[in-house]
Amino acid sequence: MRRFLPLLAFSFILLTSCGSKQVLDEERLFANDVWNSVTPEIFEIQVPNNDDYYHIDITVAVDTLLYRYREVPLKLTLKSPAGEQRFFNATVPLQQEGRWRGEQQGRYRVASARIRSYFSFNHAGTHTLEVGQLTSQYNLEGIHSLAVTVTKAKVEYDF
Repeated sequence: MRRFLPLLAFSFILLTSCGSKQVLDEERLFANDVWNSVTPEIFEIQVPNNDDYYHIDITVAVDTLLYRYREVPLKLTLKSPAGEQRFFNATVPLQQEGRWRGEQQGRYRVASARIRSYFSFNHAGTHTLEVGQLTSQYNLEGIHSLAVTVTKAKVEYDF
């Protein structure tokens, strides 16, 4: 038993020191599958430090019988704890060559897109990400849910 104790301690240290690569994984459901253009969805991202890079992914679930577009156009506003704001537009493609992308889950089609790769936050702390829809519709029908995932990116350097 004593000879396994150092191995057990090393395993415990290794498992606890790795930490999670996921910083945010949150989903919002829309009542009656309708997303209002005036009300953005707000997500809080806890950034441990500003030295790392992150991937930002957005997943959308749509009712294919109600949703009329090939993609979901989005407006994103990122607010830092220091008051800095960044704005960018993005799209989640839903169809490619007339066929639905993603996987079918019940009556909804779920598609994901990487919105930002190797993104760096300028400050550590709590950032606010506002995600709004950019269609011409006041009430966008057919949107069931919106999810945002932020994960720490693995950076490999080539020397």
